[in-house]
Amino acid sequence: MVAGRGRGAGRFAIFWSMGGTGFWWWHALRAFRNPAYRRLWVAIIVNGFAVWVSRLTVGWFVFDETGSALLTAISFTMQSAPGIVVAPFGGAVADRIDRRYVLAVAAAIKGLAAVGLAWVAVDGMDSAWPVIALLAVAGAMTSFELPASQALIPDVVGPDDAMHGIAVSSVGLRTISAVGALTGGYLLELYGVPTALATAAVLHWIAAIVVIGVVVPARPREEQAQRRSVFADVREGMRIMIGLPRVRLLLVMTLLVEVLCFSHASVLPVLARERLGLDESDLGTLTAMAGFGGLLGALALTGLSEYRRKGLLLLIVSALYGAAVMWLGLSSLFAMALMIIVGVGMMAALFDGLQWGLLQANVPDVMRGRVLGGWMLAVSFGWIGHGELGLVSDAIGVEWALALNGGLMLVVAAVALVLARSLREA
Repeated sequence: MVAGRGRGAGRFAIFWSMGGTGFWWWHALRAFRNPAYRRLWVAIIVNGFAVWVSRLTVGWFVFDETGSALLTAISFTMQSAPGIVVAPFGGAVADRIDRRYVLAVAAAIKGLAAVGLAWVAVDGMDSAWPVIALLAVAGAMTSFELPASQALIPDVVGPDDAMHGIAVSSVGLRTISAVGALTGGYLLELYGVPTALATAAVLHWIAAIVVIGVVVPARPREEQAQRRSVFADVREGMRIMIGLPRVRLLLVMTLLVEVLCFSHASVLPVLARERLGLDESDLGTLTAMAGFGGLLGALALTGLSEYRRKGLLLLIVSALYGAAVMWLGLSSLFAMALMIIVGVGMMAALFDGLQWGLLQANVPDVMRGRVLGGWMLAVSFGWIGHGELGLVSDAIGVEWALALNGGLMLVVAAVALVLARSLREA
């Protein structure tokens, strides 16, 4: 992502000759010069805000109603597990149908699912199954939403600015995750679960309306060509992804990091109440600090968008992510946990942004939606980590469960640094 010493020195000189900060920010946020990107960015951010309000609210609600770390982890898992079946089709649909409409429909259905969850909260949770079913519907929509949104960014800004557009989008998502977590925590504490979930539903619907108005340049004819069937697209996409060694390694790393590190979010309510003795608003603060760390990571990614050794950077980030999760589990003070979770969020943002950019850079343009569908498929196996964390937390404590996962991630990253040469050189 850095293009060499000469180019970096030239930028440094320009930075000073143009008055420093003002020019740098204008360059760093150049994607916003594009009106279509600005509108798409707003839609993605509003939708992301709704996701974070809903995620924090549901996690707290399930743990408060059941007292089970396992059921809390399962409720989190259902937001991604349906992708095991749906994700390849989500990527294929994103390559066949106008991506704006895919995003709008997915956001609208997520809004309906949030209304259903609010209704369950009003009556009280006699059984976990209605909650799990509604979360599964929302999770299935994510398998359409993410490939469409991330593939739509290069459509809008062009291939040369694709990584930059993805990084700026990540900055917004990480910023809004902090705001969404804080908002969710305060809505929970002041107004209760139904109001928080109803707010999330309205935000999803606003995002659906905004994204329809995005003006996208015409896609090349070969991308518009109708194929025999969605199933044929899925088969073609899976065959090509498995056949590309670098893409295959990237997807394996995605799966392992999702299981061992990203799964930490599913037991944050347990960590907050049992280990740190926190209430709802404190959980919102803890989650918000992870979002703040994500913002720092996304900002760092905008600066690293031209660094050439992205694969090596990805492996280093994976190791640091594992160390941060392990340290989070072993923290016993709220202030310490707040500082550590900033690092956790930062590594999460860097890993995601690097993955999205590397995957799209290593396949033909007509495959971008499907390779992101492959990414969603890998992410969908995160249910293994959520379930494992829930079981181990119930058995020996949430702190040891997180420490175990973080330590395993360090081992995986070390092995990949030694053996995965094609990924190191990506």
